[in-house]
Amino acid sequence: MPLTVGGPKTLWFFSGVFLFMGILVIVATAQALPVALFLPALYSIFFDRVSPYTKPLAVASIPAALIVVPGFMHSVILYMFLIACGVLIHWSASRKDAGMAVFLPSCLLLILFILSIRVMAWQEGILFQDIVARWVGDVMNQISVVYDRILPSGELADFRINRGAMEARITDLFWGIIASSILSIMWLNLVITTALRKTMQLRTWKCPDWFVGFFILSGLFILMKYDNVRVLGLNLMIVVSQVYFFQGLAIVASVMTEYNWSKVIRLVVYILIFSQIYIMIIVTALGLFDTWFNFRNMIRSSEGDIT
Repeated sequence: MPLTVGGPKTLWFFSGVFLFMGILVIVATAQALPVALFLPALYSIFFDRVSPYTKPLAVASIPAALIVVPGFMHSVILYMFLIACGVLIHWSASRKDAGMAVFLPSCLLLILFILSIRVMAWQEGILFQDIVARWVGDVMNQISVVYDRILPSGELADFRINRGAMEARITDLFWGIIASSILSIMWLNLVITTALRKTMQLRTWKCPDWFVGFFILSGLFILMKYDNVRVLGLNLMIVVSQVYFFQGLAIVASVMTEYNWSKVIRLVVYILIFSQIYIMIIVTALGLFDTWFNFRNMIRSSEGDIT
């Protein structure tokens, strides 16, 4: 099958695959969540295969017609936002701006998330924060069910005693956790997009030097005695740390590319990074200190990426 842009077989094949995935996300959102999370990358890749611009936009709008079917409205809205994220990723990646390719779609999804909670709170006649507290409680209930099966009696008793404090802390950090999660999802979408489109090398990405000001600001907020300010600082620190973690990954990728490590070893390294919290902290610190030391200047320039 030819993969030339605009070829008739290419158009029908990619259009069919994309339509199937789009409809699947709408009619079975919970079951198709892994597909939904990476729909922006799928759309960005699809966009390239079936240019000109009108074709992917027209095909992407077809599943949205399901909005008239009862029960699908919320899923269609999510689908449309994810397509918009794909458009932003494609636009930013084409301009070799990795930062905007993650930041813009993340802001879009965060807006959708906030609006969804606002609507839910209005419909139920409760406060915005009550919805968040209820969600945290539901998550802790699920964790409690698991702990009941695997923890010894002593540790289980400690968990039950400290559960209230844990729920309160998670509720305080809720927005930082959500923003960090959305950033991670969009970063993974960008990794997939750049790996297949070859538009830029993520290992060369570096956040602006002025971004360190947010790290300093969050640290100052955390040291203050006012609870609301400290909570704001903690949430900001989570988001800033996530961004520097991405930069740390880019540095690690540069090292492995420079020394031509095999794909198997790279895979092991990434598994270790994502499975060990202490290694994640080290990688984040590496990204932070890159602001002053510019570690990649110490590495000879060569071609490669983090994938």
